[in-house]
Amino acid sequence: MKCPRCGYDTQPLKTWHLTSPLPDADGRISITIMGSFKCPSCGHSWRGRVSVLKVGGEHDVEIGEDEKRPRKKHRGEGAREGGKVIEIDISEVLSEESE
Repeated sequence: MKCPRCGYDTQPLKTWHLTSPLPDADGRISITIMGSFKCPSCGHSWRGRVSVLKVGGEHDVEIGEDEKRPRKKHRGEGAREGGKVIEIDISEVLSEESE
């Protein structure tokens, strides 16, 4: 990761992981690898995201390396594809309850 002050390329001094308690829309759990950094050039210290792992669901493991989050789409900008549609006829449900 580059130092935000001088741009020197540094490595994390310490790393730890954070696990998301809820899955995303595709059923994957996000594991974020965080790190603490200290620039050997200017001495600036900071914490930041090293990488992100997305595990589970129907997809393989995705690894994102120190990238900015994409802007969230507003509702109606795009539809998710591949979703499962379940149709239920209410008359069938009511006839089963009355039996």
